[in-house]
Amino acid sequence: MKDIVKFLTTVLYYVEKKNYPLAVAFKRAYLHNKPRKIESNLLYEYSKRMLLSYYALPQSKRSFKVRYWLENKESIEIKFPNWMEEKLSTLLDINALKRKLSERWMWARVNILKTDIDKIYRELESQNIEFEADKNFYYMIKIKKSPVRLSSLSIVKDCKLVIHDKASSLVVEALKPEIGEKLVDLSSAPGIKASLYMMLTENRAETFLADVDFKRLSREYNLLKRCGVDLRKIHIIYQDSTKNSVIKSDKILLDAPCSSSGMINNDPSILLKLSDNEKIKKFAKLQKSLLNESLKIRANKLVYAVCSLFPEEGERVIEDYYDIAEMPFSNYQSGYSLYKVGKRSNRTFPHIDSTEGFFISVLNLTKL
Repeated sequence: MKDIVKFLTTVLYYVEKKNYPLAVAFKRAYLHNKPRKIESNLLYEYSKRMLLSYYALPQSKRSFKVRYWLENKESIEIKFPNWMEEKLSTLLDINALKRKLSERWMWARVNILKTDIDKIYRELESQNIEFEADKNFYYMIKIKKSPVRLSSLSIVKDCKLVIHDKASSLVVEALKPEIGEKLVDLSSAPGIKASLYMMLTENRAETFLADVDFKRLSREYNLLKRCGVDLRKIHIIYQDSTKNSVIKSDKILLDAPCSSSGMINNDPSILLKLSDNEKIKKFAKLQKSLLNESLKIRANKLVYAVCSLFPEEGERVIEDYYDIAEMPFSNYQSGYSLYKVGKRSNRTFPHIDSTEGFFISVLNLTKL
C-alpha cells in the first residue's frame, strides 16, 4: 500500500505541478518510484481512474488525496469541473459518458506503407492481444485487451502499427484523399494524420505541413520518415497559420488547436487544465482566426475538425458558413442540434462510438 501511495502521489505531482499528460507523468513516476510486484497495466489503470475522479477528491495534500481515492476507489465517482458538468449535461448523456470513461479501449491502424494486415494480425495474436478489425476502415483495429503495453511492441516502435484513434482517422477520411492532389495541413504536428493521408494516397500526393512549433515540426518529419512516407512529397512550413503563407491547394485540413476535451478517456489529466472555461474561450478565438485565414487559400475543400466536446470550438466556429457546410459521414452522429450547422457536421463520442470526441465538418469552398 505504501509503495502504491508513493507512486500515485508522484504521478499526481507531475500532472498538477508540471502539467504533464498522464502518459508522461506515469513514465516519470515509473522510472523513479516503481512499486514492487505490481503490474504496470494495473498501475496505469489506477492512475487514470484517480485523475478521472480528481474533482471528487478532498482539497488536501497529494498523499491524502491518493489515500482517500485508494480507500474509496470502488465507490468514488468520476467528476468533471462544475462548469463542465453543467455544460455537458445540456448537450449529451453525461452519465453514459462517465460510465464509458471507466472502460479502457485503444485504436491502432496498420501502416500499409511498411507492412500488410495479415502480418500485423499474426503478431498481435502471438502476443495474446485481443482485437477486432474495424467494419468501416480496413486498416483500423480496435484493441480490446492486451497483456502488454502496445508501445513496447516492435511493430509499434517500427511504425508498422500506429496508435491512432478512429475518430482522428475520420478527419482524414473526410478529405476523401486522392492520388495526385495537393493538401495543406495548417496545424499538422505531430503528423499522425499526415502519415495516414500519405498512406491512403499511396505516397502519390503532395502535402504542405505547417505548424507554429519548430520542435514539433522536427518530430513530425522524423515520424513521417519512420512511417515510410516519401519525403520528396513533403513540404515543411514553419509558420503561425493565423498569418498563412500558402496561396493555393486542392484541399485544406484545419485540425485546429483546441481544449482536447474529447481525449479525456485517454488522457484525463486534461481535466485539470479545464478548471474553468477560460481555455475554451481562448481556443475558440484562435480557431476562428485560423479558419478566417485558411479561407484566403484558393482551394476546393476545407475540413475543419477539433478534438473537443464543446460547441464553442465546433458548431459556433463554423456557424457563419452554414451555406457551404457539408456533413462528411451519414453513418455517424450529427453535430449538436441546438445549432443550425449541427445537421451539416458530425460528432463522435466516447460513449457512442468508443472513440475520442471529435467535431468534423466539410466546407465546400467552390460555393464561396
